[in-house]
Amino acid sequence: MSFWTSVNCWSYHYSQTKMTWQQARTWCQEHHTDMVAIQNQEEITHLNSWLPKKSTYYWIGIRKINDVWTWVGTNKPLTEEAKNWALGEPNNANKDARRSEDCVEMYIKRQYQAGKWNDERCDKQKTALCYSAYCNYSKVNAFTCVCYLVAVRCPAISVLENAVVNCEGDTKTKYAYGNSCSFSCLPGYNLVGTKALTCTASAEWSGNVPYCQVIQCSKLSNPQWGFVRCSDPLGPSSYQSTCVFACEEGYELTGSQTDTLLCESTGQWNATQPSCTAVRCPAISVLENAVVNCEGDTKTKYAYGNSCSFSCLPGYNLVGTKALTCTASAEWSGNVPYCQGIVQQSFHCYTGKPNLIMNCSSNNSELAPGATCSFNCEPGFELHGAENLQCSEDVQWDEAVPTCEATLSQVTLIASGVAAGGAVSLSGLSLAMWILRKLKNRASKFDLSR
Repeated sequence: MSFWTSVNCWSYHYSQTKMTWQQARTWCQEHHTDMVAIQNQEEITHLNSWLPKKSTYYWIGIRKINDVWTWVGTNKPLTEEAKNWALGEPNNANKDARRSEDCVEMYIKRQYQAGKWNDERCDKQKTALCYSAYCNYSKVNAFTCVCYLVAVRCPAISVLENAVVNCEGDTKTKYAYGNSCSFSCLPGYNLVGTKALTCTASAEWSGNVPYCQVIQCSKLSNPQWGFVRCSDPLGPSSYQSTCVFACEEGYELTGSQTDTLLCESTGQWNATQPSCTAVRCPAISVLENAVVNCEGDTKTKYAYGNSCSFSCLPGYNLVGTKALTCTASAEWSGNVPYCQGIVQQSFHCYTGKPNLIMNCSSNNSELAPGATCSFNCEPGFELHGAENLQCSEDVQWDEAVPTCEATLSQVTLIASGVAAGGAVSLSGLSLAMWILRKLKNRASKFDLSR
């Protein structure tokens, strides 16, 4: 198997395997015309461009015969003007006559001295370089050429999605040797690969065909206390993607002029990503004679979900709820309360009353909230209820006011006095019961809670 290209009146071929110089000539003669005979510098330039690089390089049709470098196809000596030796060559580096360097190799795609010749031992293994004539009559190796100029063609470039391809030449020649194709992408796409390719002499493009990749924007994430929903027609976070942001109840979007972001052809979103911030209720103004305690710091104490508690200074009653919470609608859960001064009440009606004796921590006639009083009864009466009471903030006793009831000895004494005077005709027992009921009714009138 061989690979080939054509220039002027003949085509070039090279073997896929390595062989000695003699084996190479035999292979060329069996499959083609003969080993390559270099005609001019343009031919050298073409071969160096077309042939692939081989580590051992290529055999060509020159050999030393009777100590003269000779073109083997024409059996003519190599003329001085046709010589193309590399610097310092030929040098017959091997001085052993049995292993002398009598054959010629051509450097292809060598870093230095590319296209030049070097004398080499004929038993070395190298790639055969041949030509085939497009003719029946000789001017090259005794043939006369009839020329058919056939340019090699590279594979057609298939339609590339989202790309623009511009090639040199017309529809018949745009993929021919030497012509180039340039590539660009539609808006919203990046070119991956080279911007231009050239068809080489080996009928291959000078590189891989590029492609267009959709541009991507940075990935968006759900904001704290919110979420984002995206539509991605060309792929996640890609060109033409749209993302809509929303917040949980009690929060609102801040930090952006829009709730919808669009990925543009530049690879950037058209606006900054918004965030979610808690809604704020109206600030609570300073309340007279009140103490207000709110959750959070100075920036967040009126934010959604936080609460404020209210209490009053001594001598004032709270009118309204004890606590308010900022709701999702940015309104407090109720009306703001206020503190109302307590109307001082006089308890002088109890002073000097029979039976119940009251001793207080402050003046009995002007009992203020917080005052405490102890109670006991006059001799002959018994205390029923709490011995100690405290006046609360709303000017109410913390328990029911106690009462005094007559003892049995007192009832007997009264009954005896009445019987001795003959004031009534009832029996002693009936009289005693009547007096006891009267005393109970009288004691109930001493209720301090009125």
